[in-house]
Amino acid sequence: MGIFGKDRELFKPEYNKNQYSIQSTTRQSYSQKEVTLEENISLRCPIDNLQKIWAKNFIMLTLLPLLFIASIGLLEAYIGSEFMLLTVTVLFLIIYAGIWLQNMHMKDKLVNTYVDRKTKFYELLYKRMSEKYTVAAECADKINEYIRIFPKKYKMHTALKEITGIVLFFVLFTAWVFFLIGALTTISVEKYFPYESSFQLLITLIVVFGIVLIIIYKLFIINPLKRKNEIWYEISLFEKNVTDTLQQIIPDNDANKKTVNYPVDKTLKQPFALYFIVSILTGFFFIIWDYQMVMAKQKYLSKAYLVEDYFAELVWSR
Repeated sequence: MGIFGKDRELFKPEYNKNQYSIQSTTRQSYSQKEVTLEENISLRCPIDNLQKIWAKNFIMLTLLPLLFIASIGLLEAYIGSEFMLLTVTVLFLIIYAGIWLQNMHMKDKLVNTYVDRKTKFYELLYKRMSEKYTVAAECADKINEYIRIFPKKYKMHTALKEITGIVLFFVLFTAWVFFLIGALTTISVEKYFPYESSFQLLITLIVVFGIVLIIIYKLFIINPLKRKNEIWYEISLFEKNVTDTLQQIIPDNDANKKTVNYPVDKTLKQPFALYFIVSILTGFFFIIWDYQMVMAKQKYLSKAYLVEDYFAELVWSR
C-alpha cells in the first residue's frame, strides 16, 4: 500500500483528531540568511509545481526533437542548402544538449534545495524546542549530529558525475573502437605487433579498455542514476530517525503531543534494475522513469510537510 493507504496514516487513529493541511507557500529561493521558523516554512516547494516541472521537461526533451525531425523535410525545402541545413541541425543539437544539462542540474536542485531548507528547519525547530522543553544530553547530541550530516550525506551532485561520465565514456569508447579496428588490420598487426606475443598483448589491451569503460559506466552513470532513483526513500529513513528523536524531547503529558507514524514508504524506492533495463530498450519508458523520480518528491512531501506543520504548531502553542 502507498503512503496514502489506511495502514500508512501519518498519525495513529487515536491521536488523529486534528488535520494539518499543507500551508500556503511563497515561491522564493532559499538562502543561508537568518530566517524565522515561519519564514522557513514559507520557503517550501509548492507541491503542485512539481507536476508542471515534469510537463515542461517532457515537452522540451521529448516533443521538441520529434518536432524537429518531422520538420526536416520542410526545413530542407525552405533553406535549400545542405550546408545551412547541417548548420541548423548542429545548432539544434547544441541547444538540445544544453536543455539536457539544465535538466540534470534541475534534478539535483530539487533535492538540494529541500535539504538546505530542511536542515535550517531542524536547527530552528530544535532551538525552539530547547527553549520550551528540557532536552536530555543524549537527544541534544543526536539532533546536532543529524543537523551536521544531513546536507553532507544527502546533497545531490549527480549532474556533474553524469556529464563527466558521458564525456569520458564517449572519448574512451571512440578511442577503443578506432584502436580495435586499426589493430585488427593486417598492416597494423605487422607494424605494431610483429612478434608472437603481439596477439596476446592486443587482447590484453582490449580487455583493459573494456574494464576501464565498465568502471567509468558504473561510477559515473549507473551510480548517479541509482542514487536519484532512491534518494527520497533514503531521506525518508533519515528523517524518521530525526522525528523519533525530536518526539523524545516532548513530554508525554503535553496535550499537543501526537504519536507520529512517519511516512517511510518502500514504493518511493523504485525497482532500479527493471527500470534501467527497460529504459535502454525503449526510450519512451525512460520518460516514465523520469516521471516516477520527479513525482516521488511530490509523493513524499505531501506527508513530510504534515510532520513539519505538526512540530511547528507544537512549538508555537503555549
